[in-house]
Amino acid sequence: MAQASSYDGYDRARRGEHGSAKVKRSPFEVDKGRIIHCAAFRRLQGKTQVLGVGERDFYRTRLTHSLEVAQLGSGLSAELDGDFHPDQDLVEAICLAHDIGHPPFGHSGEDFLHEKMAGDRGGFGANPQNLRIVSVLEAKYPNNGLDLTRATLDGLVKYPNLYDAAVEGSKFTYESDQKLLGWIKEGIKDPLSTPIEGQIADWADQIAYSVNDIEDVVRAGLLSFVEMKTRAAEISAEAENKYLKARKEHGGEVKTLPHITSGKAIKKLASTFEEKFAAPSQLRDRKVNLKAWTSKTIKELSSTCRIVDRGNRERSVRYHYKLEVPADADALTAVLKSTAALLVFRDPRVTTLEAKGHHIIDQLFTTFCEHPGLMPLDFQELIEAKEFGAKERLVADFIAGMTDRYAHLYYKRLFHPGAGSFYEDV
Repeated sequence: MAQASSYDGYDRARRGEHGSAKVKRSPFEVDKGRIIHCAAFRRLQGKTQVLGVGERDFYRTRLTHSLEVAQLGSGLSAELDGDFHPDQDLVEAICLAHDIGHPPFGHSGEDFLHEKMAGDRGGFGANPQNLRIVSVLEAKYPNNGLDLTRATLDGLVKYPNLYDAAVEGSKFTYESDQKLLGWIKEGIKDPLSTPIEGQIADWADQIAYSVNDIEDVVRAGLLSFVEMKTRAAEISAEAENKYLKARKEHGGEVKTLPHITSGKAIKKLASTFEEKFAAPSQLRDRKVNLKAWTSKTIKELSSTCRIVDRGNRERSVRYHYKLEVPADADALTAVLKSTAALLVFRDPRVTTLEAKGHHIIDQLFTTFCEHPGLMPLDFQELIEAKEFGAKERLVADFIAGMTDRYAHLYYKRLFHPGAGSFYEDV
């Protein structure tokens, strides 16, 4: 692999004057430390990844997921073939913060909070919330949040287009961050493109949740291999749609659909799962087989990617390269995601808990908007100061920052007779 081109002052720049001139660590190492030590990162330990926090101590939370993504991103940076060697600390920093804006109750919590913030309220999304937290809400530096480098902030901007109420979904950057986004993308000819480190972090995230979600739901007994065979055609149709979308995002040509997305291949995969994860008489053998499959699949999805030169003349070296993901890798993640989506995430055992999370968010959001004096004092100050956004935006900020348990407790304090105490913190 060729030596990495140096990251110049443009990439390492900070908005404030809170650099690392007196320390021996690189600016990206400093960024990583600031993220790990911030309150929003710690709260990830209490936020749902796939299965509810506290269900059992084995299942992943947003925190353990973020750590796994950071490890995968670092490994990819070190081992990817190509003409460029990305900075591992920069990729790790992006990975560690890639879910820092996620609200409680998983992706359903994100979708429901977006419904509450739709229209002229500016929308809500976990990705734009990442940027808002590290650049505004975290109280390390008064006007710059954690004051991360331009390169780290750029890696966190997965969807550079500004919020448009007419466009469905939560893939955007808040309109209130337009000035910050302009600074992040300053001098970049194609500001809607993604730097190489952001692409690596995103692929590490996709590897982690497509593989590890299956591991968690198998261990939880939520994935029926018989049902997987029975519904193979349905899974195939879903996987093909996901695959085509992924190839479009990765810029790959689609000539034929890979065999792995076919119903026949999915039935075979279900039989393999059953043989490895259910048939062995010793429970420890099942665990060993499951972990062996996880490791093997992660290696398959990681080792076949490479970094290629875009052949452009962008100002930053971060835009000179792109991550090339093979079609088979996109296809396999599409199958795994579709299997979990159809057979687990739409299961009443999951959807009933999501509905409860929606109800909690709904009641808290409505109540805080009508009576902001019921929020903690620091958020009341922010609302009164009118410097960090409208009341509804700050209410969304507060709810998004909650852990699952904290949201439950605040809801009970407000609406359950006999719950709550003067001596409890809010």
